[in-house]
Amino acid sequence: MDSFTRNSITYAISKRMGDNDMKIYKFRGWQAFKNSLTTLASDREAWERQEISPLLVSTPITVEFTNTRATSYKLPFDAIAFTDVWVDQADSAAWGGIVKRISEDEAMRASTGEIAFQPAGDEIFWYNVGDEFRFFLSTDINATSATVNARVTLEYIKDPAYLQLDQVVTMESEPVSDSSLTDTESRQVDLVKDLGFSSRIIYRSIDESILMMRNDDASMQVSPQDKSIDIEATQ
Repeated sequence: MDSFTRNSITYAISKRMGDNDMKIYKFRGWQAFKNSLTTLASDREAWERQEISPLLVSTPITVEFTNTRATSYKLPFDAIAFTDVWVDQADSAAWGGIVKRISEDEAMRASTGEIAFQPAGDEIFWYNVGDEFRFFLSTDINATSATVNARVTLEYIKDPAYLQLDQVVTMESEPVSDSSLTDTESRQVDLVKDLGFSSRIIYRSIDESILMMRNDDASMQVSPQDKSIDIEATQ
């Protein structure tokens, strides 16, 4: 593939599905591709960081403890998964202690009061249940201050839908003849060149979308003659 725009991706999918004229899979193929990209991105074992860099968001959050040792924080609305929570040493306002992830089982044991599973000194332990993060302080910190604000960094994976993958971009073209004036032209966004995805994750999403549609077609036992014409492709 020379480019990774919506048209080039849907053409590659349609061609492999035997629809060279893009009359059947133009719209459906694009939806399947976006669904596959989202599914792969949400699986933290399915990619290397550089493959989905446009979807990785690092944002500072302030975890507030007011007259309590424990508090919680929910993932932002545009997140489909998280990767980590840590202290950013380059952030001058960051928490000065230690932030440590524990398992839910360890958190349950800590809740029973087992000393071996309790944070100590300037430690904050955290774990997650679904899209909710739960933090708790050591008794050492809680005993010295009624209110504690801990600034940490949360990294999460943004839903690809918020990147507007099928947007049109406008760019300057070369000057016309001897004129010093430049013209503008519009084109579809390139997911690799413009947004920064790796071609590997795009090809994998294409493969997964084709597999998905073939499985769907097989389950419905639809013959090529019986397939509905893509309404969008006829417009």
